[in-house]
Amino acid sequence: MTVFKLALTNLVMWVCDQYFPPSYAHATWRRLVPFFQLSGMVTFGQQAVSVELRPFHDRQYNRDLLLLCQRVNEKQPHLPDGRLLQFSVMQMARSILHWQHQLIA
Repeated sequence: MTVFKLALTNLVMWVCDQYFPPSYAHATWRRLVPFFQLSGMVTFGQQAVSVELRPFHDRQYNRDLLLLCQRVNEKQPHLPDGRLLQFSVMQMARSILHWQHQLIA
């Protein structure tokens, strides 16, 4: 189990170094955990696999998440089977109040 934990820690550190914004260079696990716990949707295609992540409720985290997705997409990582791995952030749905305002106007 210790070898597995060490490998997982090294993988997280590598992902942080390769893809996260420079402000995360010395980030602790506590700061990185929210990114690794995000839910989303994975779409499998013949040429690419798309990962669409749900946004945070925090503006700063969302800015960092958008930058993270941009950095991953710029490096164009490929899966072992050759498909391109692409990341994006889901668009936030408009609030119910927005639609009610539209109906009243």
